[in-house]
Amino acid sequence: MCLEVAVAIILERYDRLLSGNNIIRVHQEDACQALGVDPTKKYQNEGGPSAFDIAQLIRTTSTDRETDLDTFIAALGFNWLVTGADAHAKNYSLLLSARRLRLAPLYDIASALPYKDIDLRKAKFAMKIGGKYKVSEIGLHEWEKLARELRIDSDALIERLASMARQLPDLANAARARAQKEGIKHTIIKRLAAQLIERAAQCLRSLERV
Repeated sequence: MCLEVAVAIILERYDRLLSGNNIIRVHQEDACQALGVDPTKKYQNEGGPSAFDIAQLIRTTSTDRETDLDTFIAALGFNWLVTGADAHAKNYSLLLSARRLRLAPLYDIASALPYKDIDLRKAKFAMKIGGKYKVSEIGLHEWEKLARELRIDSDALIERLASMARQLPDLANAARARAQKEGIKHTIIKRLAAQLIERAAQCLRSLERV
């Protein structure tokens, strides 16, 4: 008798709270909903929200805007580092309660790196970074431009991105080792870790001031 082993990822929902025997739904709106944008226009090049639009949404609505803006900008940087090309406006949400409005925990972050049918030379992000969509065209000057657009410290942003890039190789190797230890041995895991390490080096070079 042959048994197939299924591998599943189980996540705890952040938009549900347990109160006694009752499950309470926490209201959530993604950036398209919050900005009144048609959900079919979730990509900026289709008329959807830009990074500036979402940053302004956070600034004007969050009850902890500094923390939430910092998280959003870090998410933009992380998606750049891992080539999370599909990070569109519906992948950023706000959680609303009676007294608080906060940026929701990040979700649906996925790297395009290990997929052989994607030409990374032509890959584009869902939102512009410093006026550019193409992954291969985004570097120091584009991030500096974005910093000016968002009215944040440019030098601090570049240093933060560089720090994230320096940390990524060790984190990728640790995640690969943990996945293997937990029985997830698909070849894509090893390939992704290797490509993340290579991508981190590329990003670090692109942030260097000549």
